[in-house]
Amino acid sequence: MFGFKKKETNSLIIMHYEGLPKFKQDFPCTATLEDDCIVFVETNGNTVKLPYGQIRTIDAMPETNFMMKYHNDKAKTKRGTVWFRVITYVSSAGEEKYIALWNVDMKTAKFFDQL
Repeated sequence: MFGFKKKETNSLIIMHYEGLPKFKQDFPCTATLEDDCIVFVETNGNTVKLPYGQIRTIDAMPETNFMMKYHNDKAKTKRGTVWFRVITYVSSAGEEKYIALWNVDMKTAKFFDQL
C-alpha cells in the first residue's frame, strides 16, 4: 500500500523437541539463517551453530510419523496437528545426528525453504 516491500525474515522462533545439547525440550528457541550456518539460541543463552555443509537432509513429517521413525512408538500428544522439522547432519566427530523442531504454522515452511 505504501510501497513497503515485505522483508523475508532470516529468524524464526520455533519449539525445540530434541537434538540441541543443553536446550530444554518443548521450549522455544530462535533459529537464524546466517551466511555460513544456522544458529539456534535458547532464551537462557545456550547457542548452537550448525554449518550448512554439515546438513544432510531437512524433513517435514507429522508427529505420528516422527515418533515411529525416531522413537519406534506411535505415541501422539494432545497438541492437535503438529509437524516436526528434522535436520539430519554429520557432527564434527563424523556421527550422523538430528535436531527435531516442531511447529503448527506455515511461517516455518517458508523459513526452511530458504535453506
